[in-house]
Amino acid sequence: MRVKAKDIGQKYSGYYGHRRRKPGDEFVLEPIKRLRMDAKTGQMREITISVEQQFSERWMERLDPPTTAKKPVKEAKPVEASVEEI
Repeated sequence: MRVKAKDIGQKYSGYYGHRRRKPGDEFVLEPIKRLRMDAKTGQMREITISVEQQFSERWMERLDPPTTAKKPVKEAKPVEASVEEI
């Protein structure tokens, strides 16, 4: 998701991707994968932090529309049976 840093009245609007973001900076939010230890089992498991979870309404402004719409499904062409096959 492409976003733009808003002007919140400070020198830096926020922090993302190991960088301080100034008002007007445009950047892309991408899913982040990390390993975390499960408290119950003690096993390491991979978690994904989605772009929606990273988005901050306070200092970010969306540049791309949300991608919640699903792509249309192509319909299969009907198969015509010939008289000989019946």
